[in-house]
Amino acid sequence: MMNLPTQSWGQNCEGVHNRKWLLAFVVIACIIQLGNLILSAQYQESSSKALFEHPQPIEVPPVNSAKPTNTKITSQPSFSAIPQGLPVDPSSTFSGQPQPIDEPINAAKPSNTKITSQPSFSAIPPGLPVDPSSTISSDVSKIVHDQDEGSICVHLKAGARCPHPALIGRLSGPALAILDWKERHNEVGTGTVLCGDYSNKWLDAGDYFVEILVLYCEDFGVGVLERVGNETAWKEKGFASKCVEDALNNRITGKEGSKITIPASIDGKGNYRLGRWVRRAGLPVRPLYTRFQPKECANPKKAFRPLDPLPEWCKPLTNRDQPDGGHHLWNFKEGDEVFGLPEYEFQWRMEISEDELIERLRKRLHDKSMPLPKICAVGDSHSRHMWDRSLPQLNLQGMFEYVLHYSVTREGIASKIANKRCDQVFIQVGQWAPSWYTKGDPVSFANYYSLLKEHVQNVSKVLENNPKGKVYLPTIDQTPLLGRINACNDWRTPTVMDGYSFLNKQIVQALNSSRVEFIDINFIVYPPYDGHPDWIHLLEDVRYRKTIYMTAFILDELEALDAQGSKNPDTQ
Repeated sequence: MMNLPTQSWGQNCEGVHNRKWLLAFVVIACIIQLGNLILSAQYQESSSKALFEHPQPIEVPPVNSAKPTNTKITSQPSFSAIPQGLPVDPSSTFSGQPQPIDEPINAAKPSNTKITSQPSFSAIPPGLPVDPSSTISSDVSKIVHDQDEGSICVHLKAGARCPHPALIGRLSGPALAILDWKERHNEVGTGTVLCGDYSNKWLDAGDYFVEILVLYCEDFGVGVLERVGNETAWKEKGFASKCVEDALNNRITGKEGSKITIPASIDGKGNYRLGRWVRRAGLPVRPLYTRFQPKECANPKKAFRPLDPLPEWCKPLTNRDQPDGGHHLWNFKEGDEVFGLPEYEFQWRMEISEDELIERLRKRLHDKSMPLPKICAVGDSHSRHMWDRSLPQLNLQGMFEYVLHYSVTREGIASKIANKRCDQVFIQVGQWAPSWYTKGDPVSFANYYSLLKEHVQNVSKVLENNPKGKVYLPTIDQTPLLGRINACNDWRTPTVMDGYSFLNKQIVQALNSSRVEFIDINFIVYPPYDGHPDWIHLLEDVRYRKTIYMTAFILDELEALDAQGSKNPDTQ
């Protein structure tokens, strides 16, 4: 048996004791470290969850930023139902610390700002400005130019006060053009879309000012036919109770910035190929605003003649074309300053000049080897002024006989034609029918149609044994928005006159006779419809061209015009 030294044993026990404490310390340290790891993992999991539930700002270092450096963008975990704005592409080169994108897609952006990542939405045109003072401005959602369709569309809001308004629109620029309106079919629950077409007009490429007016809150003209689909019901609906919208607040396009660009020239269709009103060379470019006579600028006690003296505020509205008294026939010398409509001149599309065509008509008038048919102009002043003013200007006195007949409501046209021994007749009796002469009872479309059709049939009977016998119905001359119209005392608005012209055409189609023809003169008389010096009768420069065209039409002298034909515009 070995005897161990006492001191050695004591020392060994102390060493063992120390090793036990060291082991215990290591175990405790490991436990503490493990606890820290567990706590760290729980914290990271909690932080990650909090990040998704409550997005925290992510600082992005500025790189050529155009935005303030203290702007932050919030990280978005998903693209669904994010009320704060549109999601931001994290790979975008949009510099700096951009803000959430809350602006609408078509909002104007500063020129130094870029958005490089665009979603696959089709481009939304910026649209034309809406005049906030318009009577229907709150109804208008947007006004958009559709270059591909050649139209300008007015989008109305659902629940609009005037869901089906009657509009008139005009382009002014290198040429003048009146827009042709149609209502587009819309999805249920959306507002009306009305599109004014210019694709059938003869227009050069360039910038054009757009002006659109609301005439009536509820359209009752030709545009209703497509929506109603019942021509009889449309004709029978009267319009005596219809008053135009306030003329001082009827423009729905903004006065500034309502400009479009027509990228390529348009040849026109039908009669619109034959002539147009173009801007005179060398004149400054400026818009042509509609001339009208506010009711406050006319004296109802003196047949709505202009107030005398005329208030200064009225003059820019009523005297647009005649700031110094005006011209009935434009004979300008080089250097003369012109305003309004005189800034435009008529341009024919002919193989010969206008003077050569007039000379050809003069030769026909005096050529005894080719006796002319006796042409009778039936109507009141609109026919009479062609006879006693325009024919003398053209040196064509004797080309027509004048037959006075005031209105479509009066009987006796056929007997007058027989007494005058007329061969060919053009009838213009659409002015009195919707005027103040009816004492508040304008002739409805149905009555106009039946009365005029009966007149034409009676005249045709008088001429049935005449080998030269023919009857012509031209489009109706337009009237500006004169004081009587704006006081709801007259109904000779474009809406009504277009309706009467449509019915003239319908009568010709219904009679289906080679001896009854329709003459479309809108390409001459419509674009300058607001230029009548006396508010009723055509400006002489307009009537002058109307007389040339109608005379050439009746005498079959139109071969000088565009080869695509002009007597059958509907076939073009």
